[in-house]
This record gives sequence, C-alpha cells and structure tokens, in this order.
Amino acid sequence: MLKKALIVIITAVVFKSFLEYIFGDSSNQSKKTDEKKIFKSNDLSNTGEKLFLAILGNVYDVTTGGKHYKKGGSYDFFVGRDASRAYVTGDFKNDLNDQVEDLAENQIRDIFNWKSFYDKTYPHLGVLEGKFYTSDGQKTDKLLHLEKINQKQINNEKKNSDFQKRFPICNSEWTQEKGITKLWCTTESGGVKRSWAGYPRLVYNPITKQDSCACVNENDLSHPNVKLYPNCEPKSEIRRP
Repeated sequence: MLKKALIVIITAVVFKSFLEYIFGDSSNQSKKTDEKKIFKSNDLSNTGEKLFLAILGNVYDVTTGGKHYKKGGSYDFFVGRDASRAYVTGDFKNDLNDQVEDLAENQIRDIFNWKSFYDKTYPHLGVLEGKFYTSDGQKTDKLLHLEKINQKQINNEKKNSDFQKRFPICNSEWTQEKGITKLWCTTESGGVKRSWAGYPRLVYNPITKQDSCACVNENDLSHPNVKLYPNCEPKSEIRRP
C-alpha cells in the first residue's frame, strides 16, 4: 500500500511539473497580470509612432485618437507628459505639468473625471514613476491624499443631489433691463418631477454654502435653512422681486 501511495504522489508531482513546463506556472502568470508597468518620464516621448500621455501618473496609449493627439492636433500638447494641471486650468502654455496641490477641491474632482474618461476610452498601460507613484508602482502619499479629496467631492455631489431633490430650484424669468422679474414653482421646476409644486423661498444649501431660490414643500416651510422672501405672501407660488 505504501509503495502504491508513493507511486501516486510521484506521478502527480511529475505531471504538475510537466504542465508548468508546457503552459507556465499559473501562480506566476497571475502575478504578472497584476503587476503594473512602471514608466519613467522620458518613456512617454520615446514611443516611436505610438502616442502616450499620463494623467495623475496613469499612462494611456492614445494612438487611436491620433487626429486629436498627433502633432498638429488640437490636444497634441498633452502627449509625452503628465499635464494633469492643464486639464482643469485650461492654460496649455504654462500649466502642462503635474502640479496640482494648490488646486481647489472641485478642480481635483474634475481631474479624476478626466482620468475616468481615459480609463473608458484608451488602453491603460501602467503608471509613471514620480509624484503619484513610487519606483515599484505604489501610490504615493500625495496621490492617496488626492483620492481622499475626490471621494469627499463624490460624497458632496450625492448630498447636493439629494438636497436639490428635496428643495428643487425655482423657475425664473429674466430680462436684460430688469434682471430677474419673476420666480415661481411648478411640479417640474428644477428638473425634479413631483406631485407638489411648492412655494418659492430663499434656501441655504449647506453643501454649496449658497442661498438661492428653491421650491419648498409645505412640510418643509419651517426648516431652519428656509426663509420667506420679503414682501411675499407665505402661500404664493409666484414671487416678483
């Protein structure tokens, strides 16, 4: 019995070694799949006919978008570098760099939106060693900080969306001579379809930290962020400044 068991074990080991020789070590294959290719700055420009660019340290092959990115194209200045800053400042002369630390939080969010566009549109090749990734492809503290800002903005967008569904923006009538001449509410004002029209009120939005006209449901008229406009009837659906 012992002899037969040893034969079975030896046969299994030999067979496994044979499969690894023919097909390769599956564990190593999965590790290679997970590994990021690490680029250095000059790698982005030494690409032959390929067109590479980076945003937030992520490298993309934009060759298929050549009409936009090849020399003479409308976005050729993005190629061969990480120009994260210029995506939100619009300064394509002085801001073609990755200096983003001084940008506003909503601008940081916009850069991540641009990154999402590239994720969906072009092949992701790897990461760029430097400000956002280390030499072994790990995220730097600076990138982790930016990701926290981005997530904060995502959360605020959700809160703001929920707030505007509860307090939809008023319809407004505007003329060049007089400015806003009328504010009013309907069951679809603010782009929010609902069963109630509401009453125009000055409402403070704690997410945007701004006051604006919003349509308020009768149940929310006593909300602490809601104020009645001067010289406006409490139950009027129209307000004329």
